[in-house]
Amino acid sequence: MEEKKKSNVGLIILVVILLLACAGMGAFIFVNKDKLTTKENSSVNEQMKNKNQKEAEESVTFSDSELEKYVNYISPVSIGPSAAIYNADTVTAKNLSAAKKIEYIGSKVYAKHTSTSDYQYNIISESDVKNAVEEVYGPNTYEKATFNLGCGDYTLNESEKNYYSKTGCGGTTATFVSNIVTDYKATKSKLEITTAYAFFDGMTSKIYKDYNKTISLDDYNGGSTEETNAYLKEYVKTNKDKLNTIVYTFESTDGSNYYFTGFKNNK
Repeated sequence: MEEKKKSNVGLIILVVILLLACAGMGAFIFVNKDKLTTKENSSVNEQMKNKNQKEAEESVTFSDSELEKYVNYISPVSIGPSAAIYNADTVTAKNLSAAKKIEYIGSKVYAKHTSTSDYQYNIISESDVKNAVEEVYGPNTYEKATFNLGCGDYTLNESEKNYYSKTGCGGTTATFVSNIVTDYKATKSKLEITTAYAFFDGMTSKIYKDYNKTISLDDYNGGSTEETNAYLKEYVKTNKDKLNTIVYTFESTDGSNYYFTGFKNNK
């Protein structure tokens, strides 16, 4: 009987040892499996990050008309070419005031204007101003502001939900400005467009390199507005290497919609 008891005790001890061994092995497998899963997840996340970065850096092709559309977004309304663009060295969109954001895209905004029946006021609906701002600068970038489009201030009429300005500021100019797209770089996250530009003053019959007309380039006798614009386009194409350039920058977070973030003027 004594030997049988010892045998049973030994068997029990053996079973306990085996159970502990199995539990330990299970814990080891679980911990290492968890580590492996974490490592695999980390690897997958890194691969996804690299993939997204690679996609963002892939080049994107734009047509000439698309590039011109982006460049023409930044076009103030003024009686002559805007010193706001041509005299500035750099501009960062996020640093522009609410009024300046609208003024820099003045042509786009002014294209939506109507006049009162007595032609005393120009009117632009607030929704048109808001849509123009957010198309160029991005969602939620519109703020109410009194702004100037080169001929007078536009003030918001809250009750009518529109901006209005007194018409008739007078004044004329014989200055023409022309630019063309000379180069661009585009990825899914960033678009850079380089333009060359030149100025023609009908009063002096000269083409100038700069807005302030301190560096004259060539003589031109001029013609009709259409003829002069066409001539200047060809002139800029032919002489782009000796002209000043502006590099416009637009950025995208979805690889589709690009919004203006600034420009650099290489004077």
